[in-house]
Amino acid sequence: MRRSPSWLPDGRVEWMLLAALAACYPASLVLPAAWAREGGPLESLQVLVLCAGCVLALLMYVRARPARVAMLALWLAPVWLLLAGRELSWGRAWLPDHSTAADTMAGMALWFQPLVRPGAGVLLAALLVSAVYHRIDGPLRAAFTRRVPWVVLIVMLAAAMGSTCAEGHMSCHLDRVIPSAQAFEELCELLAYVALCMAQHVVFMHQMPPKRIPGIVRAPAVTPEEAG
Repeated sequence: MRRSPSWLPDGRVEWMLLAALAACYPASLVLPAAWAREGGPLESLQVLVLCAGCVLALLMYVRARPARVAMLALWLAPVWLLLAGRELSWGRAWLPDHSTAADTMAGMALWFQPLVRPGAGVLLAALLVSAVYHRIDGPLRAAFTRRVPWVVLIVMLAAAMGSTCAEGHMSCHLDRVIPSAQAFEELCELLAYVALCMAQHVVFMHQMPPKRIPGIVRAPAVTPEEAG
């Protein structure tokens, strides 16, 4: 049987990711503007996807121990939490409108803001050291040996680029051209996180340890002399 090239869509999920990528701009034109605001439904969906990625990583760690992919899963869990914290602006997204919020509430909720960047920097440094020490690149290379999920990676990169350009970064000011740039940015970001979660799933499924079936005892092999 002839196998299709790895860059072609394989399965419904990859086709759905491509369809979602193509639908980001049309959907941004019809969605209510309130959905794209900070703390709105789209941002809440992003945080939900990121938290789901963290939970799946922790479940994989519990199931795969002591295999090397377990360390990769444990390494990925705080990365998901960092992304979720960034989406929530480290707590500021839970505050009401700054123009109407009380100063005491803002002070109580944002007292830890000066600690965010140093704490994130220390965590990233620790993740980098642990990645080198535990050689977590091994499960990644092993997972991509059979088939690289190019469609998932391309959708993730394209969605991230679309979100970045919609924000006006990288000298690409789509925010001046697209009438609903904020909604387009949030939709692209949501799709990028979904694709990232899918990429994690691909790696985990290729490295899933075999499941033991209880109650089955294999008999020792019988030699021809014993059979005679």
